[in-house]
Amino acid sequence: MFQWTEKFQTQQDWITVLIFLIFTLSVFLFNRNPHQFKLLLCFWKFKSYFNIYDKEKYISPLNLFNLILTLISLASVSLFSYFFYKKILLSLFGGISFLSFLLVITSVVVLRYGLLKLIFKFSNHMELFQQTVFRSISFYAMISFYALLLFSVYHYSSPYNSNFLFLTILLLLFFVFITHLSIYLKIIRFDQISIVYLILYLCAFKIAPWLWLYKSIY
Repeated sequence: MFQWTEKFQTQQDWITVLIFLIFTLSVFLFNRNPHQFKLLLCFWKFKSYFNIYDKEKYISPLNLFNLILTLISLASVSLFSYFFYKKILLSLFGGISFLSFLLVITSVVVLRYGLLKLIFKFSNHMELFQQTVFRSISFYAMISFYALLLFSVYHYSSPYNSNFLFLTILLLLFFVFITHLSIYLKIIRFDQISIVYLILYLCAFKIAPWLWLYKSIY
């Protein structure tokens, strides 16, 4: 008379798995260095964070702590990009998988890192380059943790509210702009570096790759 029907929701499953993996990585970071992790999440204490950890021992992008933060940031940015496209732009263009977003964004970030390293190396400002990358990784990671919290609220409580998703993305972009503005101001205040390198950094390696990504999608 009545039969149980199995319902597979693959779209829900992989998102939950991804969030769980990020949570697991976060717990690992907390156990590895609880003081650094807690201070990173306190955005109102970011000056103290950089005063303590903006040192040669910690700033390498290949440092395990920074490497995991980068993975978390890439996953978060890809997730928001995927959902922004899926919920707002999918009706206008064809479908694009989350994996495609992740691979393209990761490729752009790696390419930009390599080109920037060459520019700063030839200009003899590798110390400033390391500090710039470290601050960028830290800011993106800090924003990503709060972004995932907001995304979880959206995804598990109001998945059909596109306005909430859109406003969340605008808020995150605002914080990315504000935090990275402090990085650019630091570069400007650096006495020996030419303003030309800052313009090149902003136009060629901060803006151009994402314009290229936009054009490749649309």
